[in-house]
Formats: sequence, structure tokens, C-alpha cells
Amino acid sequence: MAALAYIFPPLSGLIAYLRGRSERVRFHGLQAVLLGLLWPGALYVCSWISPGATQIAFAVMALLWLVALVGTAVGRNPGFPGLRGVLVAAAETPPRQVA
Repeated sequence: MAALAYIFPPLSGLIAYLRGRSERVRFHGLQAVLLGLLWPGALYVCSWISPGATQIAFAVMALLWLVALVGTAVGRNPGFPGLRGVLVAAAETPPRQVA
């Protein structure tokens, strides 16, 4: 389930976070949401700079996505540097279930 969070970020990540029963699934769900929001944001900002910057941003974000997807699928827990602690802390407690 954790690797599936990266299939269609941020939508699949949000579903994984909200429905995940383990901290690992919720962590990767949050990370996929973050990736899914940062990727288009990075492309938008880099488009102001130059087409080359946009291409580099796309390649870097695609590489991050692939590392997260494949790494999680093989049982590792790749995390974004500097944000891992925050995301782990946020994933410790499951979100409130709406009845």
C-alpha cells in the first residue's frame, strides 16, 4: 500500500494517508502529497527562469518520484532530506475518522 501512494500523487498519497493503518503507509502518503504539490510548483517557478531550468526541474522531480516509488516498493523507506522527521511525526497519529 505504501508504494501505491506514489502512483498518482497527490491524490493517491492523500488516500494512503487517510486510509493507511500503519505509520509507514501514512508517512509515504504524506510524502506523496508533498511531492505531488511540489512538482508542479517547481515547474511553474522554473518556467519563469528558462526552458532549460524547467527541464532540469522536471528531471529532478521525476528522479525523486522514481526513487520514492521503487524504493518503497522494494521495502525501503526513502524520505526527503530535511523533511523526514516532520513527516514521520505527522504520520504517527492516524487522522480522525469521520463517521
